Amino acid sequence: MNQNIRVSIIVPVYNVEKYLDRCVKSIVNQSYKNIEILLIDDGSKDSSGKKIEEWSRLDRRIKAIHRENGGLSAARNTGIENAMGSHLMFVDSDDWIHEHMVERLVESLDCADIVCCGMIHTDGKQETDIEWFSKKRIISGVTAVKMLAEDSLFTSHIPKNIFPKSVFDQVRFPEGKLYEDIRTAHKLFIQIDKVCILPEHYYYYFERNDSITNIVKLNNRIEWFDALEERAEDLSDMLTEEERARVQAQQAVVMSLAIVQNHFSSNEKEKYRDKMELVKKFLKRKDTRKAVKKYATNSQYVYFCMARVGFYSANIIYRCIGKK
Repeated sequence: MNQNIRVSIIVPVYNVEKYLDRCVKSIVNQSYKNIEILLIDDGSKDSSGKKIEEWSRLDRRIKAIHRENGGLSAARNTGIENAMGSHLMFVDSDDWIHEHMVERLVESLDCADIVCCGMIHTDGKQETDIEWFSKKRIISGVTAVKMLAEDSLFTSHIPKNIFPKSVFDQVRFPEGKLYEDIRTAHKLFIQIDKVCILPEHYYYYFERNDSITNIVKLNNRIEWFDALEERAEDLSDMLTEEERARVQAQQAVVMSLAIVQNHFSSNEKEKYRDKMELVKKFLKRKDTRKAVKKYATNSQYVYFCMARVGFYSANIIYRCIGKK
């Protein structure tokens, strides 16, 4: 195939010495060769920084960049600012990609501005395709944004896409925030005309025991709640009343599951007391209840009702039920 398009692949690196080689090998061995690989060491305290230097000596397509620790968004932004390719991809350093991922995504750039593929969830032992589209689809950027807001199969995960670098001219990932993909993806898709959705699964998402998705802290869930709200506010002129209600249901479910299923420390509760008072009022709103009942699953609605009535004390009931 024609390999005229240069793709810059940005890999934020932080304390991943156990996983880094697997990730970089999967990129170096891509069937599509016209790539630039930016390994961004975000102030690692292990041997990750040394490893990226070793890799840069092995393959001249690799750039090793070191910076002070600033988080995933800051490392991605550093990559964007140093990228020389016309198109960008992002790979998290504990994940890896199929050997034909770049080639397949680039092939479809002749019919769309952004191309997306499916993801594979793995714990290193088992692999499961994350639910995705069964057929190739071409949709508009506006449709893509609406699908993001609806919490459909079309998710906000940045690494499953190839982007024209130009969509980042006025956009950067939010530094100091969690759930950066939710806060950013819509700002990229809204700029373009067409999105190509490939049915194949090419991105391997490795879930570690210490990943943010497995660490339930009150702040994490508040950040998730706020990220959904921030996106809804950005899209307020686009979303219908029904679409806004779907977002409301997502927010309520996120906080209800966290409140019911987890025991938070007194320090956490005190630290986020004012914010959680706002959450409590949000859960008690009639329109929130209506949205959850309409768009959430039956089990999610049960958790919502428990959190709505008992709030933190709902966890005591949940643990007692679990012991029986």
